[in-house]
Parts: sequence; C-alpha cells; structure tokens
Amino acid sequence: MQHLKLFLLIFSLFTSSLAYAKDMTLSVSHPNAKYGIFSTYDLKVKPLNDGSNRVKLLEELVFIDSHGKKWTAPKGYVVDGATIPEFFQGFIGTPYGGQYVLASVIHDVAYEKQLGTWQEVHQVFYDAMLASGVEATKASLMYVAVYEASSRWGKNQNEHLSEEKILNLFGVDALDEKDVANMLGNLLQSLDIELKESKDGLLLTVGSSAKK
Repeated sequence: MQHLKLFLLIFSLFTSSLAYAKDMTLSVSHPNAKYGIFSTYDLKVKPLNDGSNRVKLLEELVFIDSHGKKWTAPKGYVVDGATIPEFFQGFIGTPYGGQYVLASVIHDVAYEKQLGTWQEVHQVFYDAMLASGVEATKASLMYVAVYEASSRWGKNQNEHLSEEKILNLFGVDALDEKDVANMLGNLLQSLDIELKESKDGLLLTVGSSAKK
C-alpha cells in the first residue's frame, strides 16, 4: 500500500510538471520580404505558465516595414496576443498558433505602447502578416477584425473602413463583388453574426439573437 501511495505521488508530481511549458520558439517558415523584414524568423520566448497566453521575449524582435520604419518588441517584454479580438480567435486560431505569430508580437507591443497612431499600429500588423507569408485573404480578415474591434486613441476614433477599402483588401481585381460578398457572408455566418438593414442603417446581432 505504501508503495502504491509513493508511486501515485511521484506520478502526480511528474504529470503536473508537464503542464509547465519550457522555453519555446515562435517560427515563421515562408517569409515574404516584399512587405518587410524581421530581425529573426525564429523568436525564442518563455511561457509564464500562469494559465494565460502570456510569454516573455527572450530576445529582441525588430520589424522593418516596406516604408523603412522600425518597429521593436524589446527583450524581456511580456506579450499575450490579446490585441487579436477573442471572438475572432475561434475562427482564425490562437495568437501564437499560426504563420502570423511574429506579426502578433509586433502588434501587441506597438498597440500597448501606442508606438504610432492606432491606424498605423493596425497597418503594421497587416504588413507584418504579409511579410510573414500569411495568405492575403486571411491577413485581410485579421486586419479588419483588429481595425474595427480594438480600442483606439488619439484622433479619428470613430473612423471605420470604407466598403471600397474592404473590397480592395480582398482583391477586387481577382474577385468580383458577388464573390467577395459571399465570402464575407460565410465569415459572418461562421461567427454567428447577422447584418440587417434598418431605417437607422445596418443592424448587427451576435450569437443566439442572430437566429431569432
């Protein structure tokens, strides 16, 4: 009986230790330098193991955008991917689980430290995703999500993306408006969101209310 208790104790200690992740590397495998360059494509981080997505950067990450502007995530900074709206993560994925992982780190730091206007900060997220090799449609979806759903500061806080801008993002040169409308409609349906016209403009409903 004593041996069984000892075995169970050792086993429980061993299995509980597995819940604490060690240092890890956030990697991008197919970068596209046309849109910008990262200082590294294999970023070493340390999970904080506090039940959140937070990780500590074990090295500096620099992104130079296509206009030559430098964006820096300093060594030791803690990021959590929270600048990607949570409701959108169910469709796109976790903050550190895709090809956009380095872009998410740059965006987190730029957003929290307000390293530019809110529009510039979201634009560098888009540019960094493309520079990471994220497929253009997916990058556009994530850009629209953070642009419309994230907090803002400074001037023009009530600004929204125009229909023309959204169509351009999704490549009206390659897709006609009907295809774009269908694609966006499928996205809204997958997120359980419904848009209806009313006398006051567009009415948005989310979740169970969208089904009524």
